[in-house]
Amino acid sequence: MTSAATTETKSEPAQEEWTFVKSKSRFRRKPPKVPAKALEAARNNEPRIFKSVDEITTEYEGFKARWRDTTCHERIKDLVQKNVGEGRRVKKAVCLGVGTFDPEDGGWDAKRRSYIQLDGFLTVVEALSAIYNETIPCSFQEPRFTPNDTKFLEKLGHEVVESPAAFEAVDEDTLVFAIHMYRPIYEATLEKALPAMFVGTGWDVWDGAGTLKDGEFKCMSDMHNSHKQFAFPQDGTYTSFSSTCLYWRPKPESSVEEDGASEAPEKPKEKGGNKKETTVDGEETEPSS
Repeated sequence: MTSAATTETKSEPAQEEWTFVKSKSRFRRKPPKVPAKALEAARNNEPRIFKSVDEITTEYEGFKARWRDTTCHERIKDLVQKNVGEGRRVKKAVCLGVGTFDPEDGGWDAKRRSYIQLDGFLTVVEALSAIYNETIPCSFQEPRFTPNDTKFLEKLGHEVVESPAAFEAVDEDTLVFAIHMYRPIYEATLEKALPAMFVGTGWDVWDGAGTLKDGEFKCMSDMHNSHKQFAFPQDGTYTSFSSTCLYWRPKPESSVEEDGASEAPEKPKEKGGNKKETTVDGEETEPSS
């Protein structure tokens, strides 16, 4: 009996024993972080895929259709139409720093802002062109433009230039549209001449910041004193045109007088049969044949 029991016991498989190791710390170690520089290098090695011109055009048309149905768009047109009679004539237009329409991170806010600022600029140009009954050539300068951003604007009929071509093109007949630019950009823009019209951050904002010393940013101060200033219509709850104003140089007095003379109705000529001549003595006589 004993040997049988022993044999039976030996034939049973031995149970495996498990060893549990207790952690000395209550916190688990986090996996090591990949250095930020390594991540950035990896991103830079990836080829950038740009939106096509057709994709940019389709996006623009969508934003444009919705925005042109807003009060902001209507107020911009009204501002131009109501004051064009007293403002200097615009013969060309320059748009600075509108941003890329294809941001690398695909951010919707930045993309919308660029499209709306573009269409705000074109709204001013179109309103002036309709009144003048002539085309106003437009040029754009933006270092962040992708190749297809440039082709998109050229497809719309505009010119894209490299810095400093746009700065050098500004004269007293130019519309400058430059929203939320840094002071050095404005100084480069206004250095050569003060434009006929300027849309951007006005002197009130710069002076109110309390960072300027006496005599600094004189070009902006001079424009504030020489031009008529208007508040630029706001884009609803968006910041597309925040802290933005419109400066418009008044027409020269001679131009105003000429415009008034050309618009004045002509006096009707008196018929020869009813006209009477006046003698030296003041007596009226019938005209001699």
